Amino acid sequence: MKKTILLGCTFAIAAAWPTLAQTPAAPVTPVTAQQVAPTPFELWREGKYDQAIAAGEAAKTPEGLSVAARAAVSDMSLRIPPCLDCETRAETIVRKAMAADPKAVLPKIYLAAVLGYEGRMIGLMQAQSRGLADQSKKALQDGLAIDPKDPLLLATMGGWHFEIIRIAGSFIARLTYGATQDEGVKYFDEAMKIAPDELLINYQSALALASVDPDKYHDRIKAALTRAVAAKADSVYYSVSQKRAADLLKLLNSGDSNAFNTQLKKYMGIPT
Repeated sequence: MKKTILLGCTFAIAAAWPTLAQTPAAPVTPVTAQQVAPTPFELWREGKYDQAIAAGEAAKTPEGLSVAARAAVSDMSLRIPPCLDCETRAETIVRKAMAADPKAVLPKIYLAAVLGYEGRMIGLMQAQSRGLADQSKKALQDGLAIDPKDPLLLATMGGWHFEIIRIAGSFIARLTYGATQDEGVKYFDEAMKIAPDELLINYQSALALASVDPDKYHDRIKAALTRAVAAKADSVYYSVSQKRAADLLKLLNSGDSNAFNTQLKKYMGIPT
């Protein structure tokens, strides 16, 4: 999760006393400290994703790899048009992070995001042949076994149900994968109870609901986007997500369903 990182710097001060006589002291000359290098997380927060990836991998720690994975997934998900090479890079780094700490929840969320993004780009048949839905589901179920109350994990599981329905249709989604709208909504509701004002949870739930049935879920979508717009955005990724939420909310309120759906697909990385 996000960590507050406090940076400190030390200044060395030299004072010269040339003799023991009563002479004026030499001027105090501060030595300028070297600027502390930003952490991988700070680089991610500033939107410097390539640098965050490099720094995170260079750290050679589970925490560093987790931030590198976060940066790769952030870069991937903000791309317009969608970028398959970015997905390949993100998946490679995410799997490294998972191997470095099998008990960490965040890399499991990232894997589900990466595989969902890939599925949107390659279509139903290839996604099925690669087992993307099952891999995503297993990662999320493993995460819930570790931390059943993680709101981002719960929201991602809700998104999984809706993504499978969007790609495969309600009948195949239910029959083959056990994905249903009711289960998806249940996971979203659980996440909202724990973190009702979290920007990404609201934004991503709105995207998922709108991608399946924007009329049925109109009021829920509007409420989620409104909360996302009002939430605190403390990183470039969150700020961009918030701007996109505001764009969609404006289109939703305008009643222009075609423009709303076009923008929705663009922000979700769905090829048109």
